[in-house]
Amino acid sequence: MRKKGVGHIGNTPLSSAQETWLRSVGLTPRTERVPVPEARGRVTAEPVYARLSMPAYLASAMDGIAVRSERTRGAGPDRPLRLKKGADYHPVNTGDPLPPGTDAVIMIEQVRQVDPRTVEVREPATPWRHVRSVGEDVVQGEMILPSRHRIRPVDLGVLLAGGVMEVPVIARPRVAILPTGSELVPPTDALKRGEIVEFNGTVFSAFLEEWGAEPDYRGIVGDDAERLKGAILEAVDTCDWVVINAGSSVGSKDFTRDVVEELGEVILHGVATSPGSPVLLGKVRGKPVIGLPGYPVAAYLALEWFVRPLVDGWFGVPALSRRRLRVRLEEDVKSKKGREDFVRVNIARVGDRYVARSLPRGAGSTMSLVRADGLLRIPSDWGPLAAGEEMEAELLRPKERIDRTLWVAGGHDPVLEILESRFGEEHAPFQLSVRRVGSLQALRSLGRGSCHVAAIHLGDGGDGEDHRRWIRELLPEREVILLRLVTRPLGWLVAAGNPRAFSGPEDLLRDGMRLINRQEGSGTRLILDRLLRERGIDPSSVNGYARQVSSPYRVAAAVAEGSADVGLGTRPVAQKFGLDFLPLREAALDLAIPREVAQTEAGRRLMATIRSDAFRREVASLGGVDFRQMGEELNTGSQACPGRGGRRNGVDATWKN
Repeated sequence: MRKKGVGHIGNTPLSSAQETWLRSVGLTPRTERVPVPEARGRVTAEPVYARLSMPAYLASAMDGIAVRSERTRGAGPDRPLRLKKGADYHPVNTGDPLPPGTDAVIMIEQVRQVDPRTVEVREPATPWRHVRSVGEDVVQGEMILPSRHRIRPVDLGVLLAGGVMEVPVIARPRVAILPTGSELVPPTDALKRGEIVEFNGTVFSAFLEEWGAEPDYRGIVGDDAERLKGAILEAVDTCDWVVINAGSSVGSKDFTRDVVEELGEVILHGVATSPGSPVLLGKVRGKPVIGLPGYPVAAYLALEWFVRPLVDGWFGVPALSRRRLRVRLEEDVKSKKGREDFVRVNIARVGDRYVARSLPRGAGSTMSLVRADGLLRIPSDWGPLAAGEEMEAELLRPKERIDRTLWVAGGHDPVLEILESRFGEEHAPFQLSVRRVGSLQALRSLGRGSCHVAAIHLGDGGDGEDHRRWIRELLPEREVILLRLVTRPLGWLVAAGNPRAFSGPEDLLRDGMRLINRQEGSGTRLILDRLLRERGIDPSSVNGYARQVSSPYRVAAAVAEGSADVGLGTRPVAQKFGLDFLPLREAALDLAIPREVAQTEAGRRLMATIRSDAFRREVASLGGVDFRQMGEELNTGSQACPGRGGRRNGVDATWKN
């Protein structure tokens, strides 16, 4: 152990210290499974898929009577229709299964009770009115949550509704907290002279819990090198990291550096900040050990600088950067060159300006953090600031979150689900969010600047020509990259064994054959409409043509459940539901990416994900897809549109970096 009084504290810039620290630390997160009711706030270790549909049957959406819609066709305000219980109607409550032979529900408010077995209605029921379709909320096989997703209260209900009882999560890192100092005592309202309530440990625990770690408060360690040595060795045996509070300077009672150096290695000691300079970073038995200053403000800032990045890296879900706001200083702010200064401020809006006033500067002024609206982060080469100067403040109270999500408008497809999960796992804090709309709506959304990317499948057989035509028609002034994802067979989904012997579109006209259709504007709907026109089939003559759902999963769920006989979908969806698949044609799934989006960091990362071996392997696991052209650009021939001010074609400048 070195001789006391010989050491010194370094002056490493904060950003360099953080880079050195993170390069020196290896993180090996563990996975565990927890019951869904206990999963709030946990981070998923892998994508979670629904095991059940919700509802799993056709269900009444209202209190009333279930009827066969055809039976009510003649009802009108001047022609009340009387129905007999059991023969013409069945009483139902919200959530009840739809009785066999019925296809609509009439609200109880629209029913007049004539006698115990007779009711009267004055308007006809339309097919599937007030009926919840199978999988209207959750559909078996769809991804409920992607990996690296922090579970919210609302997620718990969907997990349980989808038949998920346990969820795979990343285990919380266990962090030992060792407050040091012989003057410290546990919280009490009867202090003796010279005693100080130990409260930093409680604050550390709260921060760690908020960030997702598991704090292990191990009690106060007096100013004794041997006791500190024993406490550290015990902590590294059972915890992932160790946080030591106080004793990280070079005073006569500061033993942290000596002990860490004897037991392991000191990576860095001292950063060029005010407050927070006497920080020690090291390892003991391969475990990170962080020595923090004793003063509360310095300790809390240093905890965020050097422990929170470990937590974020452990879960793979980095915290968003704080929002910055340009403020005008109301008074002079003292700052010395050579150290990065962190000044707590109150911020207010005065007229059309934001103004800032500094709070008490002492490293022990805990109330300055409680009252602060923001932090002025003054670079080490700036020196003092004068009243009236403007600079940016980091907000400690929310104004609005920085939007770091890349929005993709497109259909509900297993390939897009894999892309969403893979992108979020590999490129946090960027994330991908798929807005599940029809292909035409996706392209129109892209044209309005309401999304960044459109995922489309509009009948293109694989050569890209159909998709290029749609892009030229709907986005004539945009320079758009058409990026191939996959080509896969589109076909008829029928029950296992094809019990209705369905063979083609003409069979849609057979008596009793029930189609379930996709929504208008979807690529699948366009293909069906084209097919019916080619065969001369009037859509109104097809039973179920007007019964629309917004997802191929819902099509498959209805066929699997038996409320429909046939629908259009892809082979991977059929496989998820154990359905037979009758191939119809090849259909490509492509991404339309504006050139300016593709050139942003998020856009480049998206394209890199699509071209990665990991994404290719996951897509291959679906089966029944052709991914040989995955990631290839198909020229659209669109022309670039000149830039328009600070936003180009609806793309926020946030994405330019």
